[in-house]
Amino acid sequence: MIKLLTCTFLTVVCMACEKNVGEYDQYLDLAEKVYPGKPKSLTVFQGYNRAQINALMSPDPRVVKMRLYWNNRRDSVETQITAVDMAKNKIVNIPNIPEGVYNFEAITFDAQGRRSVIQSKIGSILGDNYISTLFNRVMKAKINVGAEKAVSWYSETDTASAMVGVQVTYKLKTGANAIIFTPKHRDSTILLNAINGGSMSIKTAYIPKNAIDTFYSKPEVLFY
Repeated sequence: MIKLLTCTFLTVVCMACEKNVGEYDQYLDLAEKVYPGKPKSLTVFQGYNRAQINALMSPDPRVVKMRLYWNNRRDSVETQITAVDMAKNKIVNIPNIPEGVYNFEAITFDAQGRRSVIQSKIGSILGDNYISTLFNRVMKAKINVGAEKAVSWYSETDTASAMVGVQVTYKLKTGANAIIFTPKHRDSTILLNAINGGSMSIKTAYIPKNAIDTFYSKPEVLFY
């Protein structure tokens, strides 16, 4: 008798659980019907006081626009979403953002004004403070390559460095200026047709991860 009651009790509990699961699934289906599809992902590309947001859009055809918030939602920008944007990357450029770290939030809307859930991503915006931390590549020696003046550089050993090379400006024998860029994997710069006993101005280029701009250190004058 006790075993029979136990089995009956377990059966009732299981039936109740199955009913609850079914009801929960109904709520999920309802949620998908009510809320527009949010972006699948966000990528924040950083620039000089600007950002470029890459949003991988939902395939939901009800989505008609997307709003991006930042700065604790004090600032926002809105863009229209069309059929050609569905399930593709939508690029949104945001200018005039002060240097700092921001939480970017994306919300989509349907034609009735219903909102999606939030998709968010934290990203850094770079500016003058970042530039002030950049150093010029260090000249190792003044050398000659054949009849041409040249300089050698210390090798870049930091594989994680955002430094990509050095830009050199110098005076030609004709009186004009020459500009040459030496990538970081090269340790010398040949100053073709340079005047004797002259000077050159250098500035070192940096491209941080996910950057859309090249950042340069403060120019420095060196003699060769």
